[in-house]
Parts: sequence; C-alpha cells; structure tokens
Amino acid sequence: MIGTQLPRRKVAVIGLGALGIVAVKNLLEEGFDVTGFERSSYIGGLWHFTENEDTLSVLESTTTNISIDRGAFTDFPFPAGTPIYCHAKGVNNYLEAYASHFNLGSHFHLSTTVRSISRDEKGGGRWRLDFEGRPSEWFDRVVMATGPHVKPWMPKFEGADLFTGRLIHSRSFKKPEVFDGQKVVVVGLGNSGGDIVDALIGHASHISLSHNGGAIIMPSLVNGVSVADVVSYRSLYMEDIVGTLFPAASERLFNETIHRVSRDAFGELDPSWGLNPNLPVKTANVVISDTLIANFRSKAVRPIVGIRRFIGGRKIELKSGEVVEADTIICCTGYNNDFSLLEEEFDPASNPSPRWVKALGSKNRPCPRLYQNVFSLKAPDSLAFMGCVTFINGTFCVADIASMCIAQVWSGRASLPPARQMQRWMDRHEERICSLAQTGPVLPASLPQGEWLAWADKTAGLGAAEHLGWGWKGWRFWWRERRLWKMVMDGPLTAALWRLFPGRRKCWDGARAQIERINQEVERKREEAWERELKEISDTDSSG
Repeated sequence: MIGTQLPRRKVAVIGLGALGIVAVKNLLEEGFDVTGFERSSYIGGLWHFTENEDTLSVLESTTTNISIDRGAFTDFPFPAGTPIYCHAKGVNNYLEAYASHFNLGSHFHLSTTVRSISRDEKGGGRWRLDFEGRPSEWFDRVVMATGPHVKPWMPKFEGADLFTGRLIHSRSFKKPEVFDGQKVVVVGLGNSGGDIVDALIGHASHISLSHNGGAIIMPSLVNGVSVADVVSYRSLYMEDIVGTLFPAASERLFNETIHRVSRDAFGELDPSWGLNPNLPVKTANVVISDTLIANFRSKAVRPIVGIRRFIGGRKIELKSGEVVEADTIICCTGYNNDFSLLEEEFDPASNPSPRWVKALGSKNRPCPRLYQNVFSLKAPDSLAFMGCVTFINGTFCVADIASMCIAQVWSGRASLPPARQMQRWMDRHEERICSLAQTGPVLPASLPQGEWLAWADKTAGLGAAEHLGWGWKGWRFWWRERRLWKMVMDGPLTAALWRLFPGRRKCWDGARAQIERINQEVERKREEAWERELKEISDTDSSG
C-alpha cells in the first residue's frame, strides 16, 4: 500500500473552476494548507460568462443538463426556488455562494498565471510552481484542476483554406446577434451544438446542424421529473452486478431503456435526419434537449450528415454530394485536456498507447494514464488530477467525491494499492476504452459508474456501501430507518447521499432533510404528471 508523509501539508490547486473550488474545500477540511491559483480575475471557470472570444464560457442562455439535486455538491444544495435545470447565471452564483459559505476566498489567488510545474527529486519530491510576474513557490503536493475543457479541438476539413466565410470554434460563440441574417452551419451534435442552434433561431437566416454518427436525443423530464432522477442507488447496484455477470445482456437492457425513453418522448424520427436513434449508449452522443427534434420538424434547423470538403468561396460539399452555402461555420467539436504545465515525465497524457492513437473513436484526444482517473501513476502521493472522471452524474458531485478521495489518501487515512496494481488497473481501463473506440467516439474519462463509486466510497470513507449493503450496519439501518432506507435505495440518487452516513470524511447534518425533501418533491411531480395525463385522456375521450 502507498501511504503518505503526514507533515507534507502544503498543497497547490491549479484552476478555480468548480473542480478547483471543491478540491480546495475538501483539502482544507482535512487540515491541509491549501492555495488555489486561477489565471482569470474570477472563480467559476466556464460558468462565468465572458464576451472574450479566447476564453471559454457558457452561453448566457445555457441551462444545466442534469438536475440541481443530483448535480449539486454533496453538502451544499442550490437555493430554494431554483429551477430543476438551472440557468447559467444561477450556477455561477451558486459557485460563488459555495466559496463564501465555506470561507474559501482567503485561499484563492486570482489573476495568477502558472507557467510551469516541476519536481525536485533531490529536495524530497517537492513541486516548484513558476508564475508569470511573481516569484516561484514550493509546494508538497499539487492538484491539477484545470479541467477537461482547455484546448479547443478543431476538425480538419479538406479545402478549409478555400473558405471565404468565417470558421470558428464554439468557444468564440458568445452572442447570437452577431450572426443576424447569416447562413450558419453548426458542426457537432452534442449539448453545446443544441444550445447554439437554439440561440441562433430568430437571428440566423438559415441554420444547419452537421453530424457524422447521429445521436440519441433525450427529454429533460420523464413523468414530470429529471431524466437523470430515475436512477436510484438500487438500480445502480443492480446494474453493476448484472454488468459484471452478464455484460452483453446488461448493455442491451440499458440501451433498450434509453432508446424507449427517447422514442416515447419524440416518436419516430425522420430517417433523412440520419440520427440513428438505436446507437449503443456507451459510444453515442446523448443530447438532452426538449427543442431539437421540434426544430428539425418545423425546419427551423436542418440536420445534415457530415461535411466532405470546402470547394471555394462559401460553398461546402456534404457527404451526400449536395453543395450548400454558409457564411459562418461553428465547430462544436469539444475540447482536450492539457497538462503541459507539468514536466513531460509527470504529464499523464504524454505517452499514449499506440492502440488508442490508431482507434477511430479516439479523435486524437489525450488519454491520461491515472489510477482511477484521479491519481498520478508516477507520483500518487503528491500529484492528482480533477476532471478526468465522467459518467452519467453531475460533474460537481463527482468532483466533490474525487477530491474527498484525494484528501483522505494524502492525509494518511486511506491508502492506495501498490504501484504495480495501479498500473494493472490503468492497463485494463485503457483496454476497455480502446475496444469501445473501435466502434465509435469515446471519452477516455468514461468509467463504469458503479465500479468507480464503489472504489470512491471505500477510499473517501463515504459509508454508503456499509449502510446499504448486507452487513450488520446495513441491517441495522434498514431496521431502524425503514422510511429513509426506502428513499435512499429507490428514490433519486442525490448528491446528499454521499454525506449522509458516518465515515472518514465529514458528514453533513442537513443530508437527511435534503434527501427527504427531494423525494417528496419528486413524488409530487410524478403525481402531477399522472394527473395531467389522465386529464388529457379524459379530454380526448370527451371530444371524441
């Protein structure tokens, strides 16, 4: 087991978006001396809107695509009255309120640009941070919280140099008014692409949405509640068991469930759109949008299947052979991690597997080699990474749990396996994503949710597995707290669950009340949805 040297308490957190803010907070709770560095003059990262085209931010019109109850931090709910899918400004306010509530501001150094991070092996393995315009500083440990949205990824188009219109990445899209009267092609069918075409309606004269592999379009609500809130702890537990014993059957069942929800919401889709709604969920773009299909049907947005090449002027040849014109092309093609602040030896993406590089679905993305996508394999006792774990859950909640794991390991209250075992874990993870990438695009950060949460539960000391399992703690909780047990097992899988039970990390006294409130609210919304459906049936029968 890899342990830590307890006196090494001075920690630098690089980046103060949501990932860095929660890392600072959880490390402080374990007694570390923490400083967070942010090159911008504000915290919040991409959730702080800016008109600077060289700086990533959400659109002013953006709303979250996961519910506030599942997408919140584990011990700090969104304010009462916040819509289930929160507006961008509300999320930014939430992050600022979180930092204020936990008195984090004195640990933040804003408008501070880190130029490089190097390790002094002879000096006890400390880390030197070199800054722009200020002296270097030494730290015992470093958390890289710059996140996955660092370097915009632009596709390479044949003949792009012949295009006389404007070709930009979605990072540069700030105000739809800029595109008034233009013919715009949006490249990339994801949540960003959906947000941008929504914003362009009423401004651009013609909007096309280009995609290559299709997508699965999901509604924001199912029976009146968030689509993500249909997932419970029990369903997660069962999925993990079935997925381990019968992986093919588990994947087929999961695909059929997602496809059925999409079909029930939107009906049969026009084959000419090329969406391919029966894609396997593991490698498909899953887009949560209540407007996209309606926009396709009303012809407010035209779906097109892929750009083949630019042929001069403002003309584009599609893969179908059709030629269209565009004044502006906006590439919603995502971002890559960038760990170049670190020396190459400690950059987890500096030596990618040849199989990953060659895989069709890798899309030239870096594939960080990290234990559980969190800890450096080279220096796990002093270097960790945030934002490299993704599955169907709220980013804030996952980051909260990941940083609890870092804090517990580095404080010596939890341990990591031997180096060889961590390497074997990474090799298996790489093998899994390389296999997936043979058939379609896949994010290297994608992990089996149940498996990762089981590891995090044990490492961070969350107590959920003990109190919801078959051991004596589980039986005692079931016997004494039958109503709460039912809510936790079969109700929405909320962020507050991970602070409910006693464990090594700090509990939250408000977790129980938050879980009860959310369950009551979800039940009320389901009843209202059922009543609306009955009324619609009654009205239809009456009119017939």
